[in-house]
Amino acid sequence: MMGKNYYGVAGDYINSEDNLRFTPWKKTFAFTPKTTISGKKVWLKKVYKRRRWLHIEPPQFPVNNFNKIEYAEWDDILNLKMR
Repeated sequence: MMGKNYYGVAGDYINSEDNLRFTPWKKTFAFTPKTTISGKKVWLKKVYKRRRWLHIEPPQFPVNNFNKIEYAEWDDILNLKMR
């Protein structure tokens, strides 16, 4: 049996939200079509952009497999904050 730590069982940290890392949202202009986190396609307008990655990646996946650039409109960011 695995030992306990601050997060519960030691193996659960990889799949927890604490493992996700984000950069702050930065305002940018979408010249080409971008898909937002809500699934809408936007272009030729101002959107917000951030980078997402895992602090510790699961060993069975390739390195940097979970690194993503996320785009959002102001409404999407408010929905994330209100959850």
